Amino acid sequence: MGATTGESSIEGVSEVPTSGPAQAVPSRRTAILRSAIVIGILVVVFGLILPRFVDYEEVLDAFRALTFLQVVQMTALVSVAWVIAGVPFVVLIEGLSVARGAASYLILSGIGASIPLGPWNMGILWVVIRGWGIRVQPATSGIALYGVTNQLARLALPVLAVIVLAVAGARPVGGGTVVLITAISTVVFVVAVALMIAILRSDRAADWLGRTGQRAAAWVFGRLNRAERPDVDGAIHRFRDQLGGLLRRRGLAALLAAIVTQVTWSIVLIVALRIVGVSDDVLTAAEIFAVYALVNVITIIPMSPGGAGIPELLYIAGMSAIAGASSEALITAGVFLFRLYQWFLPIPIAWILLKLARRGRPMLPGTAELRSYAVDDAPVHQPAQATT
Repeated sequence: MGATTGESSIEGVSEVPTSGPAQAVPSRRTAILRSAIVIGILVVVFGLILPRFVDYEEVLDAFRALTFLQVVQMTALVSVAWVIAGVPFVVLIEGLSVARGAASYLILSGIGASIPLGPWNMGILWVVIRGWGIRVQPATSGIALYGVTNQLARLALPVLAVIVLAVAGARPVGGGTVVLITAISTVVFVVAVALMIAILRSDRAADWLGRTGQRAAAWVFGRLNRAERPDVDGAIHRFRDQLGGLLRRRGLAALLAAIVTQVTWSIVLIVALRIVGVSDDVLTAAEIFAVYALVNVITIIPMSPGGAGIPELLYIAGMSAIAGASSEALITAGVFLFRLYQWFLPIPIAWILLKLARRGRPMLPGTAELRSYAVDDAPVHQPAQATT
């Protein structure tokens, strides 16, 4: 139970190129092998590491105590969260319905979690959206900018957490490490937003940043004795040319929608903990949100293929450090319940949606199909309307 999109790092989300998918999805054999890596990590985390600290029998008791009504309530809440998580796609891709926005989120997160080690989920989603009749430029730019706004929203969370803790009068969470993470995420967020604004508003700024970035990259690669040199200058100008218009029109709305998505998933985590019996006396909502925010920032850096296992460890460790070891089993149960809905269930749902959308074709598109969809007048496979 790993990568999050609500906490989520959707694997490859920031790697999609701005001119269409550059790589085909892996072969069936490769996909199976990479999925096996995720399963192996889960076995290590949940079969070897966690049992040393958590009594699984107590965790199972917490799950057995759940009522049918509580499961229904949790499912309904998460269904709303999935819809909200799809809103950034609706904002960024003109002509995309709310239902298809939710489907886009589920496909992206589910495929990213089950086929790690590459931005294959981006290419697959791109093909699906093209199959819905969306033109090349809106589909490509929307998916690319979704990755940018998703990461910026996660970087903004620690600042929101500090504000929430201050307003709630809650006790501070963590020590110097937490302060450092919050400071770094705030600086990165501010710098990233400032750079994007500068690139969009000024040709001179874009040129200067391109030249400076190119020289810096050349210096770094030279120190590493690497012969290749990334085209930083070209990447900045491509970003400006291909995403600039969309970013000006809808960037702020998309960022706000992404932040709302993150806050919604934090609410789901709070509810999951309350349902299994973690009371406000043990962990306040503000403290849970603070831990959620920190885990989201930490896991921006991929720490395991598909995000498998690591977020659970961080959630459990962070909240147990606040609440104490006596609440560890209930906290573990709440985190498992949360991740069941946020990370695991999107996997089978994504493949079902992909099967429906790709009706009559292989679920994983090949290189030739990716290339054929890269022009607007290409004969794009149209799925049945009932798929979403």
